[in-house]
Formats: sequence, structure tokens, C-alpha cells
Amino acid sequence: MKIIFLTHLSGMTSFAPGAEDEVSDAVALRYIKKGIAKAKTKKEHTALMVRMQKEADVEAEKQAKMIAIAKDKELKEDVRNLLDALLERVRLIESIDEAYRETFLEQFNVLFDAKEDAPVTADDNSEEHN
Repeated sequence: MKIIFLTHLSGMTSFAPGAEDEVSDAVALRYIKKGIAKAKTKKEHTALMVRMQKEADVEAEKQAKMIAIAKDKELKEDVRNLLDALLERVRLIESIDEAYRETFLEQFNVLFDAKEDAPVTADDNSEEHN
């Protein structure tokens, strides 16, 4: 992209105010933001801003996907931990008195609104875990 220097810049090459040069988009954007240079034309400036915005959008989308993946893994781990804890309690209840087990399973069905599906019974649990 062609830029026009607004201030003196020296390094490997020196540029006086008003000098023109062809630079990469990243360098042009850096110089423009710091007030060192401006785009040669408004059209080039607009095109540069559009390209930079597209790059920023792509990067933001990548970051959002990475965050979503990490959150998904975290939620899956939480679910696994909860299911493990529930399974541990169910196994404990299976080893306890039959009447207590039936009471627990009835409360479980009410609590988790399992009425819509087939209710969990003591017989169902004992078959699954044996």
C-alpha cells in the first residue's frame, strides 16, 4: 500500500515529510495509527481499514470458537462428575433397605420430573448395575 509520510522517519532508509513509499498493510496501519503517515488516497485508506477489519473479525471468530470449545469441555467434565456422584449414591442405595430405596427413587422421579418418561424403579437400577 502506498503511504505518504507526515513526519520524518529514519532507520535503514530515511523518509522526509511528504515522501511516499510502498509498505505492507500491517506497517501502513501501524504508521497511520501513530500519525507517522497517511494513505496516499482515501480509497486506499478505506480498503486498508476493510481488510484489517476482516482480519480482526476472523481472529475474533477463532477466539470465540476456542472459548466455546474450552467451555464445552468444562461442562462435559462437570456433567461427568455429577453423574459419577449420582451413580455412587445409587449404588449405596442399592445396598440399603428395599423400602428406603423405593422411597428414594420416588423422590428422584418427582425431583427430576421423570414422570414424562418411564419412571426409574428399583428393578431398573438393579438390572443396569448388575
